[in-house]
Amino acid sequence: MGYYAIMTNEIENKKAKQPVVVVMGHVDHGKSSLLEAIREDFVITAKESGGITQHIGAYEVAVPSAEGDQRITFIDTPGHEAFSAMRQRGAKVADIAILVVDAVEGVKDQTKEAIKFIKTANIPMLVAFNKIDKPGADAEKVKQQLSQNDVLVESWGGKVPSVKVSAKMKQGIKELLETILLMAEMEELKADLLAIPQGTVIESSLDAKKGAIATLVLEKGILKNGDIVGTNSAFGKIKRLLNFQGREASEIFPGQPCRVLGFETPPVVGEVVVVCECLNKAKDNLKIKDSKVQEKPKQLQAEQEGEEVKKIFNVIVKADVHGSLEAIEHILQAIPTEKVGLRVLRYSVGDINANDVKEAESINGAIFGFRVKVDESTKFLAQQKRVKIRIFEVIYEMVQEARQEMLIVLAPEIKRIDLSQLKIIAYFKKAKDTQIIGGKVLEGEFTKNTMVEVFRNDEMIGKGRIKSLEREKKEVGKAIKGQEVGMMFSGDIKIEIDDVFKIYREEKQKGTL
Repeated sequence: MGYYAIMTNEIENKKAKQPVVVVMGHVDHGKSSLLEAIREDFVITAKESGGITQHIGAYEVAVPSAEGDQRITFIDTPGHEAFSAMRQRGAKVADIAILVVDAVEGVKDQTKEAIKFIKTANIPMLVAFNKIDKPGADAEKVKQQLSQNDVLVESWGGKVPSVKVSAKMKQGIKELLETILLMAEMEELKADLLAIPQGTVIESSLDAKKGAIATLVLEKGILKNGDIVGTNSAFGKIKRLLNFQGREASEIFPGQPCRVLGFETPPVVGEVVVVCECLNKAKDNLKIKDSKVQEKPKQLQAEQEGEEVKKIFNVIVKADVHGSLEAIEHILQAIPTEKVGLRVLRYSVGDINANDVKEAESINGAIFGFRVKVDESTKFLAQQKRVKIRIFEVIYEMVQEARQEMLIVLAPEIKRIDLSQLKIIAYFKKAKDTQIIGGKVLEGEFTKNTMVEVFRNDEMIGKGRIKSLEREKKEVGKAIKGQEVGMMFSGDIKIEIDDVFKIYREEKQKGTL
């Protein structure tokens, strides 16, 4: 049975587990700044790119103590509301949650949302009152607001620890980390090292050279290079096991983040990963074949079922990681589609390639990429096929572009503006395709090059256009109520005296979604 053996005394198998911590709170309350302050002074030198980004990542920090360095794993969760599913998942993976609240602004809507996530996950909470150095900071006022949201801190007779910090001034950071370690000790966090290794996918991606890459946080057991792993959507044999720094690791212990190379396809973010005896056992776990193949798009389904067909903007979306796709899909689905449809034919991870271009050409669509690359040969093919490729670094820029493309697809709305009514009082002559006539303006005013509906005995008999206007044999710019004017009329019927013109113009108005 090897290290999968179950020992008689299970308690002996369980060792202290380093805590996994998620930091949550309102987007502007300094969550990212706090994480950066922790990283700068306590993180074990890492190769994370660009600081705290829109992706869920994970890293370890080392806190000096009399017993030696003690480690904590932090999970980064994005702040924007579009990433609520990712934040909720982060809370479920974590052992402890830090709720960051601006000591000046107090509790906001996203603070309440974070509290809900933490309580749903049923994990211990630590409140960090941030920006305590700013004028107007009032932790006591914020404590009262928290109490109104069922969060009672220790100084108010509750059980929730709290720490005053300033990410900007790096005040209270070590106290915050020491409080986390104390909470972990009180919670008696343990992990069974001899259990079958199991963890959670917190990010996955597809690299053109390295293949599928999954970021995991291990919950129990010891994950080793060469293990066969499986989720409900993917399986494979670990070819490379990397720690959070990107360095080769022979084994990973509970609470530690790691990156796994060897999955046949990228697993779905949030899935449980288990070590299996063999590849066939791993395949048996499969429940879905493709982690990001959508159900049939609603617009396409409506067309095939004979419902009303409307104008559609077709697009293929590719992103660097599955977490990004999840957020992109969430936001794109919120774009109104009453007037013009948005059909995302496919969401997938990885760089844009020739097959994407050919597929986009077949649907007369575009390709949107988020933090992905396009090689020169693919760019050249896209130019030949007249397929539009757009690459974005910010998700909302992609959303804005989608809206613009939908407006282009949406035909301009034509609005009719009624201008005037005129009664025909004279008929002078017909010349080629025009008729020279005279009339009296009954109401309103109009200019030349306006459109006309011709009524006879209260029935519309035809349409035409006024090409020129004259008064007293001089050309004029407009005619107003009460005036008698001569006109050159172009239309499909012969005008008679007492006919009534209803004069109007049409304006193209920019469509709105």
